Amino acid sequence: MIIRLISTIFSFALLSFSLYGQEANTIFDEFYGEEVLEIKLETDLTALIGDRQSDDYQHAILTFTNKEGGVEMHDLKVKVRGKFRRRVCDFPPIKLNFSKDRLMERGYVAEYDKLKLVTHCLEDKSVSKENVAKEYLAYRLYNELTEKSYRTQLVKINYVDSKGRVSRIKRYGVILEETDEMAHRAGGKECEECRGLPASEFNTEVANLMAVFQYMIGNSDYDMDMMRNLKMVRPYLGGGVIPVPYDFDFAGLVNPSYAIPNSDYGLVSVKQRVFLGHKVDSAVLSNTLDRFLERRSAMEAVIEDAPLLNRNERNNIIRYLDTFYAEVDSIMRGAPEQQTLRLQALREVSSEAGTQIGK
Repeated sequence: MIIRLISTIFSFALLSFSLYGQEANTIFDEFYGEEVLEIKLETDLTALIGDRQSDDYQHAILTFTNKEGGVEMHDLKVKVRGKFRRRVCDFPPIKLNFSKDRLMERGYVAEYDKLKLVTHCLEDKSVSKENVAKEYLAYRLYNELTEKSYRTQLVKINYVDSKGRVSRIKRYGVILEETDEMAHRAGGKECEECRGLPASEFNTEVANLMAVFQYMIGNSDYDMDMMRNLKMVRPYLGGGVIPVPYDFDFAGLVNPSYAIPNSDYGLVSVKQRVFLGHKVDSAVLSNTLDRFLERRSAMEAVIEDAPLLNRNERNNIIRYLDTFYAEVDSIMRGAPEQQTLRLQALREVSSEAGTQIGK
């Protein structure tokens, strides 16, 4: 047991050095920054968009300007990914698969070679830009609450058809950090066998923070038991499993035209809220809500600085979150027992009617 623990700690130290050492940037690190990054992706667009059922990769070339001001060109493979958006989107989401050898040659960590690209989905330029900007904002808001979250990069993509059959397409998208990289930053490894875990197996504080965040943004499109739209991270050095959310396009904060209210909880609008987290004691809930109160100004600042969104859109988002904070204020003014029961009750009645807040 002691040998295994020492081995785990040593492995963790090596991984930390390889990731955070001076010479050990990842390809996502090169993308990651505060500004919108412009990239060019050249591939056979007809094949990519036309065959949604294929899981085969196809050749592509990705070009961007790195942080030193040099132009980088990467030969890589791409394919369509996802489930719902894969079916309904005019332009489906994409997985980017870089060459490990070429990443190593350029000084990047080869281990993190696959990135998800959230595309514009709908052809309408104005609507798709707003949807992408709002989903990106949801990731940024969660970053403000915890580092145990996905880093994301907003990008403006120039899609070029390598066969010359499709006109150039310029749209916005979001690149997600690879799950293994995110899990390592969170201090663990992805747990693909964590389906159906009891509440006692989770990091209670982080799980409650995640569930209250999902409630705040009006997202009921996730499931703790089935690991739907959640990645699970098991810490290297023991402790509860950490749930990390992704895919926020069905959230009330985003509210795209294709989003479907979760009828399992009686919802008739994606802007309605329903609490789907585990039951916790009053102390845990109070600490969680304190965290949201402490970070409220920081999150509002993120909204105020949100790229691609106009003043009216930013104001609407702030007003939507105000309804959540009004409920938090009400809970925090109550007795500790009432604090627990209030959010627990939201979960217990969810299968009947949902919570009609923030319509």
